[in-house]
Amino acid sequence: MLFNSVNFIFAFLPIVVAGYYVLSLSPLAFLRRPFLILATLAFYGLAGAQFLPLLLASVVLNFIAGQVIGRLGARAGAKAGVIALAVVANLLVLGYFKYFNFLLTAINDAFGAGFAIESILLPLGISFFTFQQIGYLVDVSRGKIKPAGALDYGSFVLFFPQLLAGPIVQYAEVIDQHRRKPQWGEVGRNILIGLAIFAIGLFKKTVIADTLALYASPIFVGVGEGNAIGMLDAWIAAFAYTAQVYFDFSGYSDMAIGTARMLGIVLPLNFLSPLRSQSVVEIWRRWHATLGRWVQLYIFQPVAVPCARFAAMRGLGKWGTLGVAVVVPTMISMLVIGVWHGAGWTFVIFGLMQGIYMSVNEAWAAYRKPARKARKKAGQSAPAWHSPVARAATLLAFVAAIIPFGARNEIEMLAIFAAAAGGTEFLVVQPDWPLGLAAAVLFTLAAYAIIYLLPNSHEIMGRFEPVIDWSADWAKRAPSPVQIEWRMSLGWALLTALTLFLAVAFIMRGTTEFIYFNF
Repeated sequence: MLFNSVNFIFAFLPIVVAGYYVLSLSPLAFLRRPFLILATLAFYGLAGAQFLPLLLASVVLNFIAGQVIGRLGARAGAKAGVIALAVVANLLVLGYFKYFNFLLTAINDAFGAGFAIESILLPLGISFFTFQQIGYLVDVSRGKIKPAGALDYGSFVLFFPQLLAGPIVQYAEVIDQHRRKPQWGEVGRNILIGLAIFAIGLFKKTVIADTLALYASPIFVGVGEGNAIGMLDAWIAAFAYTAQVYFDFSGYSDMAIGTARMLGIVLPLNFLSPLRSQSVVEIWRRWHATLGRWVQLYIFQPVAVPCARFAAMRGLGKWGTLGVAVVVPTMISMLVIGVWHGAGWTFVIFGLMQGIYMSVNEAWAAYRKPARKARKKAGQSAPAWHSPVARAATLLAFVAAIIPFGARNEIEMLAIFAAAAGGTEFLVVQPDWPLGLAAAVLFTLAAYAIIYLLPNSHEIMGRFEPVIDWSADWAKRAPSPVQIEWRMSLGWALLTALTLFLAVAFIMRGTTEFIYFNF
């Protein structure tokens, strides 16, 4: 079931929210969490009933693994063996469903093998609930958390707002919220705040992202069918698709956070105006922030620590240490992020491009460090041109990397790259563009004006702590030039209703599945 469907908005969500609070505020409050778990299983079953046994098996087996790891106590060797076995088992299941077809195709192409390939359907949300449970197991093995009881673990994994496409939450940051019984005085407040966040997210998806798709898709699909495109067409498609992914995933994250808030659960931040960043390193702290955090904790750091130790023991010096202790784990981490998004060489290239960007960024920062220190010591600030130039260069680099992300195969990717590099005509007006070239340019420019000038949903809802640690960690990062704050008032309630009405009206026009549901 999709968040951007009439059935979810007008049937499933109201029934679940009403049922949850009726139970929570009655003598049957002990049933509120089992009710949410059952609602989540229904939600998942309506989206893909054939994969419900897989989800349940994953939850049960990882719960058992957590219990075993916890009971091993100080027996480090046995604990390491169990955690390794559990992680490998999770990755094998994920690898089979997500990468088996790709690997067989690659083997057939490379060696002329004749392995038969049957299409394997990708279970919804498998990347998200697999990574979330691996993180839980590693945290148990490190002693950061104690093994969860059955109800706690079920509440942690089987929570429908974030099951299919994140945020990828950590057990410690949400479990106390799940255990806490809602109080009468906060019910209406949480529903209103959550509904406002949800409305903003739905508007981003149906009004902005799905409209941008009308200008990006004809190029990406057309080149695969042999249609001619020009250099301007390619760049319009790249910028439009970047903005489409931006508003699609930002909208989804808002809807997940808003839905959870209606139930009294505050989720971690997942998306914070990343294209306002001045480096690709900063982008990945704010684009799919919970995936970036997961990779930092469970891939980058475990790789970087022994690499740094190796560099120190070998006396590799400043640049050798940078290469071994920073560039190597960065490239590995970004390759993981690339292939996490999908099975295909285009995603490998996407990850490699991001890793190269970040490595160059780190090398440049190390090179400029003495100059920055001298400038700071002299009480001087960075030149006025630095920030806009850094943002423009970062945006251009990221948009270029979105081309392989959006292409369905290497042929499409190379065709768009060739056109963008000027290898074809300057402009071939696409007949499938609604209202023509002018509309494609104007709507894309309008999308970027929203990105750079208007506040994001968290800024708008900032006074209500929309995500975990908003005031402490996130509120002052890249604030927008225009500041707007939602308030508990009749006027804002009416504006929220209008936003929701427009967003639902655009569903009637036709909408698409969330891009991240494919991952």
